[in-house]
Parts: sequence; C-alpha cells; structure tokens
Amino acid sequence: MDSRPSLKAAYWGALLLSISSLASRGLGVFRDYSFSKVFGIGTEEGSFALDAYYLAFKIPDFLYLLLIFGAMSAAFIPLYSQLLKKEGQVKAMVFANEVLNALFLVLFLLSAFAFLLAPWLISLLSPGFSAEMQDLTVNLTRILLLSPLFLGLSSVLQGVENAHKRFWGAALAPVVYNASIIVGALFFAPQYGVYALAIAAVAGAFLHFLVQVPGAFVAGFRYRFRFSVAGKEFREFIGLLIPRLFGTSAAQVGILFDTFLCTLLPLGSLSVYTYAFNLQSLPFGVVAISFSTAVFSTLAEHADEPEHFLHTLKKTLASIWFWVLPATVGLFFLREPVVSLILQGGKFDSDAARLTVETLSIFVWAALPQSFIPLLTRAFYSLRETWLPVKIALFCVIANLSVSATFVFLLHWSVSALALSAVVNSLLNLLLLLFFLKRRTQASLKHLLDGASWARTLLATAVMVGVILLVHGWILQLIFGGLSYFVVHLLIGHELRDRLKQKIFA
Repeated sequence: MDSRPSLKAAYWGALLLSISSLASRGLGVFRDYSFSKVFGIGTEEGSFALDAYYLAFKIPDFLYLLLIFGAMSAAFIPLYSQLLKKEGQVKAMVFANEVLNALFLVLFLLSAFAFLLAPWLISLLSPGFSAEMQDLTVNLTRILLLSPLFLGLSSVLQGVENAHKRFWGAALAPVVYNASIIVGALFFAPQYGVYALAIAAVAGAFLHFLVQVPGAFVAGFRYRFRFSVAGKEFREFIGLLIPRLFGTSAAQVGILFDTFLCTLLPLGSLSVYTYAFNLQSLPFGVVAISFSTAVFSTLAEHADEPEHFLHTLKKTLASIWFWVLPATVGLFFLREPVVSLILQGGKFDSDAARLTVETLSIFVWAALPQSFIPLLTRAFYSLRETWLPVKIALFCVIANLSVSATFVFLLHWSVSALALSAVVNSLLNLLLLLFFLKRRTQASLKHLLDGASWARTLLATAVMVGVILLVHGWILQLIFGGLSYFVVHLLIGHELRDRLKQKIFA
C-alpha cells in the first residue's frame, strides 16, 4: 500500500495546523500582553492576583490532560482509524458516539467531585498563599471546571475530523479560544479582575467545541445517545487508555509540584513562570503539536507496515528540527527585546521584565527536546504500545521532582530553577523515548534521523547566529537572521543534490 497520499494529506494538515497554531500563538502572545498591562505579575492580592488565576487552571487542566488529551492521542484516533479502514463508516461512528457519551459522563462526575473538594485541593496546592488568595483561587477553580466538559465534546469531534484528514475544526479551535480570553482581558478584566478571565476561558471552551461541529458533520458524524461499555472496540479503548492515564497523571504531578513550589516563592513567581513558559512554548506549539497531530492518523494507518511507518516518522522528525532549532536559538538571542516588546508596560515593570528574562533564558532550551516528545509518544501509541511511554514518563517525573526540590529547598534558587529542571526533564524524556523506540522498531538511527537534513539545519542555524551577533537592532536581527537561515539552508541543499548527481552519473 502506498503511504504517499495519506502522508501528503497529513503534511497539508500539518501546514494548516501550523498556520492556525501560529495565529493562535500570536493571539496567545497578545493575551499575555493584555494580562501584563492589567495585572503585571500579580504582586497585589485581591481580584487582581494573577497567580490565583494561573493556579485555578491547574485542576481543570489536570482533568483535560488526563482524560481528554490522553484519550484522544492514545486510544481514540488509532482505534477509530482502524475501524474506518477495516469495517467502514457506520461501525466507526457507533464507536465515536460511545466514547463521546462515556467521556462526557465521566468528566461531569469528576468536575462535580472537584467542585466540592476545591477548598481542600487548593489549600494543598498553595501552602504559601494567604487565606484570601486561597478563597479567590477556589472561586475561580469552580468556574473553570465547566471548561473540560466542552473540551471533552470538542476533542471527540476533532478526533473524528483528524481521522478523515480534515483539520479546519482543529485549526480554528485554539484561535477562538484565545480570542475569547483576550476579549475578557481587554474589556472586562480592568473592572472585574481575574473573574473576567475565568468566565472568558469557559466561553472560549464552548466556542472550541462549536467550531468542530461543521467539520465532524461533513465527515459523517451524527450524534446518537448510545452508551455501551460491552463492545469489543470500547473495551479495547479502555485498555489503551488506562496506561495513558497513569502516564499523564505522572506528568501532571510534576506540573502540580512545580506550582506548589512557586507558591512558596515570592508572590508573582507563578506568573513569571507562566509568562516564560508561554514564550518558550512558541516553537513547540506552532511546529511540534501541529506536525504530531496531523501525522498521527497516518502513523496509525501504517503501523503494520514498518517501511512506511519509519519513513513517515523520519521525514516528520526532520521537518520539526528544521523549524524548531532556528526558532529556539533565535528566541534565546532575542529574549530581552521579546519580553520588553510583549510584556513590559502598564503594571509590568522593569523588575518583572528582569525576572521573566532570567527565567526565559533557561526555559527556552526545553523547547528543543519537548518538540519531539509528542511525535515519538504518538509513534508508540500507533504501535499499540502505551505502557512503555508511561514507564518513561513516570521515571522522568520522579527525576523532575528530585531536581526541582533540590534547586528550591536545598540550593534556595529562584523561579528560574524550575525552568532548569524542565530542561533536564524534557531532555531525559526525549533520549529514553528514542532509545526504546529504536529497540521497539528494530531500526537503526539512520532509519529515524535524516543525518544530512539535520546537519544542514544545524549549519544554517550557526550562520543565522553569526548574522544576529553582527547586526544591531532586534528588527534587523530578526529579518536578516531569518533570511540567512533559509538562504543558507537552500544553498547547502542544492550543493548536496549536485554532489549526489555527480556521484550517480559519473
């Protein structure tokens, strides 16, 4: 079977999702700009304490990443794709409805449970917060717990669309989500503080679901109130999902522990950490998630065809490296003007900028290993191997907890220490995934990594750095640095092709 048509569709999907992600990340940058002007880093208590808003997101995020993101990436899309390929549309849609109804019921029960336990959970997560701050965080958490319900519905419809190589819903969803929060920040936050942000986030989650409906309908989805846990496919879905739940839980424990540590540091540390994290995530969010999402169904389709599977993986890894390396390196060298341009002003003063730049200068390097982890993890899921990534995640979380605790409790470092811990953790995760995927597929490194392409990207990036150091002014550095990267990459590519032709036809 020829994998080229599906791979081509996946790459067009990746391009669409990359453009969408770039737009969404642009809105995300504007969102942080809006936050910084109204709240700064949230060093005042009351309804303008930004740390409370960021902490309130953790419990709804936990539910989202545990059940929704994990379910779709580990279990739903591979099974749905296989059903669609082998048994047809009707059987696949029955399965989709079973998953949608079950997921919504579980999310509703867990959200209700978290609503009741919110005071205890928040006091456990924020020992450094005052009683007033904890009360505010509880109220915000209870509002935000509506979000996973809408995102759960959205994720199933998006999974259906992706399996049919339709990506418009997935492309629009993060854009409307961020746009909703920006409206809340600009027009309502000056009066209502962080409450406006929480309500806007829930509205954004509803819009996230709404934009999936047309694409899923075109793909053939029709809602049916079907709830059965006895079917073979649904039982297989649960079997694939359970390992992913453990892995995601482990990763979320690491995030919650870092949040816990931030509350023990001076007020505003959690906001600084989040601002720096959002900025360093730009290369990761625009490229890595887009490519891994778009190519996932293709990997699942060709999981039983090693040659096509490895070819798809190799090309996608090289594509991610091509975009992520220069973006990460460029962000490091331009970190000060980036923070100044995006965040500084209003309540975001020079001290806040300095702390954010210090944290970002370390955090940015986590983007390189992080950018490959979603794709490699999905490669395991495509092979129906879900326990191994879980074991790797558990090991890395234990390492992350140890490193973070050492930096904060023993060395008494500031919030930037948590950024360094993230770099160590993501690099370790990447190396372990590569090692075990190589063993699982019995492939050599040359089957996974395109050496010539990776070297070409590295050399072009080195030239870009030289241009950035020679040119003055961040706008000129951005323009000439970017141009030099693409020109050098293109020239080296032509030279390599010419040499190959000479060898072949000599």
